[in-house]
Amino acid sequence: MKIAIISVGNEILNGSIVDTNSNFIASKLTEMGFCINTITALSDDANDIRRVFEEFSHLYDIVITTGGLGPTFDDNTIEGLAYAAKAELKLNREIYKDVLKKVSKKGVKLKLSHIKQAYLPSGCEIIKNDYGTACGILIKINKAYFISMPGVPSEMKPMFENYVIPKINELFKVEKKYRYDLKLIGVPESDMDEFLKSMDLDDVDVILNAQEGELAVRIFSYDKNKLIKIKDSIFKHFGYKLYAENDESIEDVVDGIMRKYNLKLGIIESFSGGYLSLLMSDKESFVTSIVDKREDLDNFTKLKDVDLIISPSSLQKNNFVVNIYYKNELKQYHVKYMGNRNFMKKSVSKRTLGCLFEFLKSLDF
Repeated sequence: MKIAIISVGNEILNGSIVDTNSNFIASKLTEMGFCINTITALSDDANDIRRVFEEFSHLYDIVITTGGLGPTFDDNTIEGLAYAAKAELKLNREIYKDVLKKVSKKGVKLKLSHIKQAYLPSGCEIIKNDYGTACGILIKINKAYFISMPGVPSEMKPMFENYVIPKINELFKVEKKYRYDLKLIGVPESDMDEFLKSMDLDDVDVILNAQEGELAVRIFSYDKNKLIKIKDSIFKHFGYKLYAENDESIEDVVDGIMRKYNLKLGIIESFSGGYLSLLMSDKESFVTSIVDKREDLDNFTKLKDVDLIISPSSLQKNNFVVNIYYKNELKQYHVKYMGNRNFMKKSVSKRTLGCLFEFLKSLDF
C-alpha cells in the first residue's frame, strides 16, 4: 500500500507557517501500522493542483490532502479533485444549509464566497467538520482514495481522528505495526549506527534522529519480540544512557524519579545561562536555582530546602564537569556536550540531566 500526504497552500511554501498537519497525520497513520511514502507541499495554483492530483491518482492507494477547502479565490482543492475525477461540481443542499447555519451563528453576513464551500464533486462522500464551515470529502479517483480536509489544525485534527481514521480502517485492513521511541543521552549517532549494524534488522525500520545532547532511536516492526530484543540489546550496551522508550523528555523522566522518592532539586549554573533551570522550572521537584557567571563555590551553601544540587561547570572546548551534591557528598561526571557551539546551552543542559538520571539510577533508595 502506498500513501501520500499533500499540504496545499502558498503560506507553507513561502515559510509563513510550519506544516504541522503532515506531521500529525503521518504519526497517526504510523501508529495504525501504515507506511507513508510521500509528503509534499503544493502551491494554491489551480493548474499545479490539477496536475499533481491527476498524477497521484495513478500512483497511490490513499492521498490525504489538507488546505484549499475555504471560500476564497485561492482555495482550489475541490476544483482540482473534480477535475482529476472528471466529476461535475454540484451544490450539496445539506452542506449549504450547514454553512448557512454556521456563518449565521458567528454573526457574519453570508457571502457568495461562502456558498462556494457547498459545491462538491458529484459522487464524493462528505466528511463532517464539527468546528468549521468547510466539510472534508472522500472520493475515489482512478487507483487512489482521496481524503481532503481543511488546513486549519483545530478543524483538521478532530476530523481526522473522529471520522477519517474509522473510514480508513473500514477501507483497508492493516496488520499492527509496533514501535519504540528510544531516547538516549551521551551517545553519538555514529556509535549507535555502528552498534545497530551488528543487529538483526530484517523487517525492522530504524530512524536515527540526533538532537542537541540527545539521540532518538525510533524502531518499527510487525514483530514485537524483535523490537524488544533490540531495545534490550541497546540497554545492555549503553546502560542508563538509555533513559526512555516512549519519547519522553529527560526533564520529565528525571522529575518523575525525584518525585517518586520525594527529592527536591536545586540548580547552580554559569555558562549554560539559565537553560538548565528553564528545562526544570515547571517541574514539581524543582525548588530553586542560581545563575552566576563566576562559578562561585559559595553558591552551594546558599541553596536551602533542597535534597540534591546539580551544577555544570568548568567548560573547556566541548568538555565540562557535572557536579552532583547529595547527602553532603560530591559526585562528578567528566563529559562533553555534542553539537556545535550555537546549541551549547541546550546540549550541556540535556547532558547534565542525563548524568543526573544515571546518578539517580545508581542510588539504593
